[in-house]
Amino acid sequence: MKRDINSNGYIFLYSTILVVIVAVLLTATALWLQPYQQRNKENEKRMMILSSSGVADGEILFKDGDLPVYLVNDTITVLPMQGNGLWGPIWGYLAIAPDGKTVIGAKFDHKSETPGLGGEITTEKFQSQFSGKPIWENGHIKPVEFDAISGATKTSNGVKEMIDKTIQIYQPYFEMR
Repeated sequence: MKRDINSNGYIFLYSTILVVIVAVLLTATALWLQPYQQRNKENEKRMMILSSSGVADGEILFKDGDLPVYLVNDTITVLPMQGNGLWGPIWGYLAIAPDGKTVIGAKFDHKSETPGLGGEITTEKFQSQFSGKPIWENGHIKPVEFDAISGATKTSNGVKEMIDKTIQIYQPYFEMR
């Protein structure tokens, strides 16, 4: 019995087989690429930690405890941060000097902020203004002040809340030092 290739049944069967083959290939490719993607994420994290601390290449020690803390070359404390921008999550790393009172540097990233507005948190111009800012003064937390991004109020507020919340959460860590 010969099938008509223009019939609905033949088209449906052909489409189904094609979709199954493509789905299997995509799944296999995704599984094969997973270790490479994970390695890239870890490398990006390492680069952001080192970059925030101003160290080009150094040893990063993850201090396991109640709060995640990274030590760069066993002297610079780097704190991970998470917050909310206008369109989605923002995150970054805040590097604190060995004295525990001053910011050395900060690096930020985002998932979906508007390019030219909230997306500017990833630029060197925005991130460089955090260097040298005090976080601890006269035994009290000092909120970090910075110039917000014009037209990106929600993202700028998200960065401020993220930094302030992180410093507050880590206050006991710095008091113990």
